[in-house]
Amino acid sequence: MNDETSVDVAAELDQFRERYQQLNRQISAQQEQLDWSSPNSVVLEHGAMRLRHFEGGDPAQLPLLIVYSHVNKPCVIDLHPDHSLVKRIIEKGHRVYILDWGEVSESDRENDISVYVEEYIDAAVSYLRQHGGFEAVNLLGICQGGTFALCYACRHPAKVNKLVTLVTPVDFHAGDSLLTRWARYLDMNILASNPQNIPGALITMLFQMMRPFEDMIRQVQQIDQPAAGRKLELMMKMDQWVYHCPDQPGKAFAQFVQRFFQENALVQDSLEIGGNQIRLGSLQMPVLNVFARYDHLVPPESSSALKRFIDSSSYQELEFEGGHIGLLVSKKAQLTILPEIGAWLAEPLVYQPS
Repeated sequence: MNDETSVDVAAELDQFRERYQQLNRQISAQQEQLDWSSPNSVVLEHGAMRLRHFEGGDPAQLPLLIVYSHVNKPCVIDLHPDHSLVKRIIEKGHRVYILDWGEVSESDRENDISVYVEEYIDAAVSYLRQHGGFEAVNLLGICQGGTFALCYACRHPAKVNKLVTLVTPVDFHAGDSLLTRWARYLDMNILASNPQNIPGALITMLFQMMRPFEDMIRQVQQIDQPAAGRKLELMMKMDQWVYHCPDQPGKAFAQFVQRFFQENALVQDSLEIGGNQIRLGSLQMPVLNVFARYDHLVPPESSSALKRFIDSSSYQELEFEGGHIGLLVSKKAQLTILPEIGAWLAEPLVYQPS
């Protein structure tokens, strides 16, 4: 390396170091707690679960209950006013509620899946039916929360007017995903027989291992092309969300891996929750199934398998030209597919207020 090249490299490193320090200063100045961006209040507490109601929407519309995955914090669907699934749905006139699973404690380690499907979801649905005077509610499930919502709708079809599933795994052996490959070979027997809560940091590490260089590349890009204002705020919130997975209840986690990922029991008609059989063929309500073409967590083949079990007159699907999280927060989704979901939900009601 000649002297001229050495000077060029040193200058570039100095510039990179300055950009890195500038980004850190921006982050420090805007650091804040991860939270919802839309006004909301807790209207029901049941065990660890909190039912949140977001301001806005038409009282004449059926309430919409959103069920998010248990392995991430649900606030990702309302991180920023310009990147909010919640706001896009409210803009279509819907009253939006979300089932916030709450924090997992030591006392939750023995909880099985029935606690979340049959107890928590049903408590939220019952509250909305009783306080709104409706026979049924609309249900929107996302990722693992979509799988839970499917199971609930199979068990209680009369309580669900319309069902929307977003990036929801159905056939856990369809498509190609590193996550499903790993999960099939995990030995869950010890955890199932001696449940211990799974630290959220371990779940975070699992997701990072799926794309080990993605974070490094993204961080270098942020240094080279520092964002400003709202874009930086959203990036910071996304980072906080990604790196703060909640703890998982040991027994329910083991059950989910065994029964869904390994045995694929949902599509085999061999799944039981709380002693009750779950049959996808029992779904009677209109279903809108939305999946992402480039989803690295839930392959589109896994989600689209749902159409095999539902009468074609009751089933519709939408494919998003993007990835798993992009469907929830990207600008493209905010302008296209999320308003479509709101419009589909706003079509004439099956049930009217009593």
